Amino acid sequence: SVCPCLPQIFDATVENARTVLQMDNARLAADDFRVKYEAELAIRLSVENDIMGLRKVIDDTNMARMQLEGEIESLKEELIFMKKNHEEEMKSLQAQVSESALTVEVDAPKSQDLGKIMAEIRAQYDALAQKNLEDLEKQWGRQITESTIEITQSSKDIDTARSTVVDLRRSLQTLEIDLESLRNQRAGLEANLVEVENRYAMQVEQINGLILRTEAELLQVRNQLQSQAEEYQALLNVKGKLETEIATYRQLLEGGEEF
Repeated sequence: SVCPCLPQIFDATVENARTVLQMDNARLAADDFRVKYEAELAIRLSVENDIMGLRKVIDDTNMARMQLEGEIESLKEELIFMKKNHEEEMKSLQAQVSESALTVEVDAPKSQDLGKIMAEIRAQYDALAQKNLEDLEKQWGRQITESTIEITQSSKDIDTARSTVVDLRRSLQTLEIDLESLRNQRAGLEANLVEVENRYAMQVEQINGLILRTEAELLQVRNQLQSQAEEYQALLNVKGKLETEIATYRQLLEGGEEF
């Protein structure tokens, strides 16, 4: 007869194979999420490094702008100081020229040509001084304009860097959300894998129990078959002896009838 445990062993084997397949699928899914997690983590680290680099650029640009603003203020102060010195020198020279002209007029009141010459000299000096002042103002104006352009460009660079930082922070927040989701999925898969492994271990234990019981039943059946075979052989031996005795008695009986 078929062992009653064989269907249970077959069902347990099928369930075991199904569990092993589930475990393999869970491991593959966990590996896939691990790769995605590592990729997202690498992107996040790269974004953080970019943000740190942009922050340094912003700090450097702010320092450069502050330095340029300080240089502009220094140039403005220097220009004011030079204008003041120039005006003082002009006043001093004009006073000297006036004194010289007055002295000449006192010494030679009738000399109109000398006064005219001094007036021309004063006019030429005033024109030269005015030209030098205008050239100086143009030079400083150019430097101030160039510095202002640099500051404006630096401000634009700062605004661009800040906008980039905002975008990177937004991307970083998105990545953090994705990473958290991946962590939760990985934790769920790991928990599912542990559950499947535990169920697999229980099923293996059940199968081992069924196998042990089946082996015990098979041993019992073998012993019973062996015992039945021995009994059958004993019966055959008894039958043979009986048949021999019957044949002997029959021969004896047949021999008695002849006498």
